[in-house]
Amino acid sequence: MGAVADTVITYIRGNQYIRHVPQKQGVASAAAHGLVGKLQVGGYEFETMERMDGYVHMAGDQDYTPSTMYWHKKYDSYVINPWLGKDAEATKKKNILFHPASRPHHLEGCVGVGLFDPDGKMAESIPCLTLIWKLCGGPVGAESGSVSFLLRVVGKMKPKSECTPWSL
Repeated sequence: MGAVADTVITYIRGNQYIRHVPQKQGVASAAAHGLVGKLQVGGYEFETMERMDGYVHMAGDQDYTPSTMYWHKKYDSYVINPWLGKDAEATKKKNILFHPASRPHHLEGCVGVGLFDPDGKMAESIPCLTLIWKLCGGPVGAESGSVSFLLRVVGKMKPKSECTPWSL
């Protein structure tokens, strides 16, 4: 394991959702929904979307430690990996990550991190995750090693019926 930071990353679930209907070869698929939230670390705040639609998700109002952040080749970016316990580690059924994503259908229980543009598309994911890496003590440009921290999840996953559509 790499550097260990005395860092707390706070993930706050909101009460709005992003709705997007993906198109595949010009044909609309089922709508995908992402719960809008915030991620706070080191005095900075980032926007998030977490896949709704019945996908697996982290329990709310809970601390996940030791959570880690590291470089992930698939995303060509840093990712946050909350430690969900030995059962999840053994079965790999709940490998939830915070990773780059621009629309809710890019997520399957994971959380996208970045900033929303006016159309509700998440942008700047990779620069935001790179900044979070630095704020957690990760060495600039490192593509190996990891940093550890406490991830605090505030709020439970809400059903869409208890939320309102996202707006600026």
